[in-house]
Formats: sequence, structure tokens, C-alpha cells
Amino acid sequence: MLTRRFFIGGMAAALAAGPRKLFAKEESEFDDNLLVFLSDVHAGAAKTCKCARKKLKEAVAEILKMRPLPRNVLVFGDVAHVCGLGVDYDASRPHFKLLEDAGITVTVGMGNHDRRSEFAVRWPDAPKKSLVPGRFVHLVEMSGVGFLMLDSLQGTDDRAQDDYGPVPGALSDDQQTFLRDFLAKRTKPVILCAHHAPGEMKVCGKPLSLVLVTTPCIAGYIHGHNHRWMRSWLRNKDQKTPERAKRVLCLPSNGLWGDIGYATCRVLPGGSRSCATDNPSSGKVVVVPNLKDFWLSRPVSTERRPPEWDDILAEGRASGPCVFRL
Repeated sequence: MLTRRFFIGGMAAALAAGPRKLFAKEESEFDDNLLVFLSDVHAGAAKTCKCARKKLKEAVAEILKMRPLPRNVLVFGDVAHVCGLGVDYDASRPHFKLLEDAGITVTVGMGNHDRRSEFAVRWPDAPKKSLVPGRFVHLVEMSGVGFLMLDSLQGTDDRAQDDYGPVPGALSDDQQTFLRDFLAKRTKPVILCAHHAPGEMKVCGKPLSLVLVTTPCIAGYIHGHNHRWMRSWLRNKDQKTPERAKRVLCLPSNGLWGDIGYATCRVLPGGSRSCATDNPSSGKVVVVPNLKDFWLSRPVSTERRPPEWDDILAEGRASGPCVFRL
């Protein structure tokens, strides 16, 4: 029988363990094969970020209502609005903390509007868990596939507060070496993730696009930056190897401009395969868009909304899921 003393004692122990313990869900309420992708959050502290902050709040609320809950949320950069001010991360951090307090692991990549030093103050565990010192590189392992979040931010921490820094993406030399060695040792499929598109970056003298299509263990590439739900293919034209195409997916912005929304991702494990060959297994990764809206520089009232915005939104919603073969 549940006595009053037993109940009060249990609550006291939970409170002593902190909010994560108090509000954490039972393990059975999580789906280990379910993820959510957010990108280009831009939920800064400025008045111009009011809409982006609202969209982040709404997205977090929807994620917390999912049953079962996703085990992971991946954020593809540009958490800050312009140049990675501390107040920007202060504005967005409480929303992400709600996910963490519910037991969801949040993995954040760096975009060109971010700043590593200010981010690290608000996310102190991120530097400790990074696979490359001085950068934010994290591997999220799922059943049958891994998601490797790379750090494509070129901007430095010592730039002026009003300095946007370089817009294009790049991988630092130590990160390129890490990726080369990681892929050489990888024994199961991996999807590479970063804020920027692969065409902007290189790996040890080779275009990242070429590395994608010629490396058997890479199942595809996911990025943000362009604020569009957009699928494309990279083709391997080398006649000496089986001709393959690798899927590339660009994610919408969660709340700034362009396609507005986020995506859910389900891993459907199949038969295992060796990365020594280029033969896919029956496994799949299915990414489904959750598009809320479309606007250009800013949202406008209904009476002023251009009709083509509705056409673009309808086309995005009708495009269907993006499938990665494992």
C-alpha cells in the first residue's frame, strides 16, 4: 500500500536528484530508432528573433508530446541569430534543456552564425564529448547506422561581436584527418551531418563530395544552411567501381526564412552489411518533413501573403519522405 510517508519520501528523493530525474520518462516511453532534426534555429535575443523563438518553443512542445519520445534530437547549426552572442544562446538554451530534462539527448552542430566559446559556456558537456578537440564533432550511434555531426564553422571566437565571419563552410585540418581515419576504420553505415553542403568542403585534398560517393560506409549526407527541404543525389562516375548515387538532404529552417519546420527520422534496421563492399542492406533511414510554413525575409499578414508562398509550401509537403539506403 502506498502510504503518505512513502510518497513524500519518494518525492523528496526525486527532488534531491534534480529535475532530470524528477521529470524523466520511463525507458519504455522512448523509441531508440526515432530522431528529430532541427536546423537554422536562429532563436536569438533580439526583437527580430521573436518569431524564431516562438517556432523553437512550438517545436520543443511538439517533440515532448510525441509518444513514444525520440531518443535523440540533432540540431544542424545556426542556433544563434547572427554572430553567436551569448545572449542568443541564453534565449534558446532553456528550450533545449526541456528536451534534456525529459531524457532526450540533444546533439548540436555549429553553423556559420555560431560561436564556439559562447556556445560552450551554455553547453559545457559538448567540448568534453567532442571527438575532435577545439571543434564540436559528435557521433550518434543507432541500430545499424551512425550519424556523425561535423563542425563546418569557419568563424573564429575572437571575431568582433558584429562580425558575421565567413559564410561558406570548411573542415579544419585536424577534423579532416579525423574524418579520413574514422571512415577508414568504420565497419557499419554512417550518415555524415553538418551545417553546410558537402560541395563547400574538402577532406585531405579531396572534395568531400568525392569522398561521399566513393566511400562504401557512407550512406548519405544531411545539412542545413539553405533553409529548404531539398533532396538531391551525388553520383559516382568512376567506371572502375559500381556506379552508385548517394543521397543528400537539405533541411528547412525551424523559424527564420524559407521552408519553416523540422523533420522526423526513423531508422529501419535491415540485415547487416560489411562496409568493405558497396552492396546495401535492406535497412533504411526515412526522414519525413514537418513543414509549418514558407516565407521569404519575414512572415506577413494573410491579406498580404503572396499566393506563390502557399504553392511552395504545398509542393514541399507533397514531396514526401527522403530515404537513405543502408
